[in-house]
Amino acid sequence: MNTSPAHTGQASNVIDLFSRRVHEDPQARSFVRMTPELDGLAMVYSHPSDQTTLFALRLIGWAMQKNGEVVGVVPWLKEVIAADSAADPRGGQWQGYYDYETETVFSDPPEHKVAELKAAMDIYEFVGGPERYLMQEMPDLTGTHLVTLKEDQRSFQMAEVFSWGLFSDGTIEAFIVDESKVINTPVLPGDDSLFPASQVKGTSYYFQYQIANQIKRREPEAMQALVRMMHSAEISSRSN
Repeated sequence: MNTSPAHTGQASNVIDLFSRRVHEDPQARSFVRMTPELDGLAMVYSHPSDQTTLFALRLIGWAMQKNGEVVGVVPWLKEVIAADSAADPRGGQWQGYYDYETETVFSDPPEHKVAELKAAMDIYEFVGGPERYLMQEMPDLTGTHLVTLKEDQRSFQMAEVFSWGLFSDGTIEAFIVDESKVINTPVLPGDDSLFPASQVKGTSYYFQYQIANQIKRREPEAMQALVRMMHSAEISSRSN
């Protein structure tokens, strides 16, 4: 078998065992433009606990990466990632995108989203730099919540995600509302009462509305999953 790279220069023939993707400069997959998902499409992934079932997680939107690829975007555990980069052998492996209406699984982004992002990039120039600043903000349409474990790892607080912000360093971050600073309603993107989730003290995880509401109702299965997360976070903090 010939393992030589097909091209010279920056090409690589090193393939990740779990994601099956060729290794490349991480900056090449940073986000430079995003657009919301308006048709309820989802990412589907497999989980080692059940090898016969695919699980769905709604996309918050689509994004163009620095390398020119368009990918679905999801809140995944503690960060916002490209759907196709979900490759945790313990937490889940990306298998494709899912259309609830047609009940089909597919691997390529919709052509109209690719065209939309390419057209936007032709108009709005991406400008990076040493200072991190907010480039785009779009409302959350999936009912995502941020669950934050307190410093003692034995209690938690929940906050609804209001919007998603794309920053100049290529990352996407949730924005939540500081109710004490709300002056005008409804709260709109860019309001002074909004602040990024990275400013919340403690270890935070993203949950979409089904699981978030189960946690609010203290349903046993959801609470057990949250306790496991707390335990894992406690072990991680001790090891650090």
